[in-house]
Amino acid sequence: MGERVKVIKRINKSKAYKVEENINEIKEQLAERKLAIEKGIDILDALEEAQALDAVHAAIVQRKVITGNLVTELNKEQYEGILSNLGQVLFLLGELDIEETSTFVKRINNGMKVANRANPNKKTSVTDLLGALKDPEINQSVTLLLNFLKGMSRTE
Repeated sequence: MGERVKVIKRINKSKAYKVEENINEIKEQLAERKLAIEKGIDILDALEEAQALDAVHAAIVQRKVITGNLVTELNKEQYEGILSNLGQVLFLLGELDIEETSTFVKRINNGMKVANRANPNKKTSVTDLLGALKDPEINQSVTLLLNFLKGMSRTE
């Protein structure tokens, strides 16, 4: 039988060996993350070109002060309603059909442009109103509004 081990000798790596080992590990990590590092450098370059890098750095350094000021400002009574309704508004935005809403908003904008160009002092009589219904664009708009009102009254 062999002799019993009485002393365990630790293998001490030299400082130069440890440094070389660490450098090799870093090289491997750089090679594995080359694309991410390049993108990070591009982001830093863009921030520097926009002269925003100093602002971002200052914001990071002063984050406690900025957060404190933001919280103090948001705790004011004038923001109470906004903050209490913010969650509901976000959920409401999620329910909107953006394509249909966009089409409707474009039509409203077109109507506002025409209305702003019209003479505000001109009076409209009942016969003018009935005559205007013969215009295909006005008839189409009135029909759209009537269908909109009809749709609003329905519950699904």
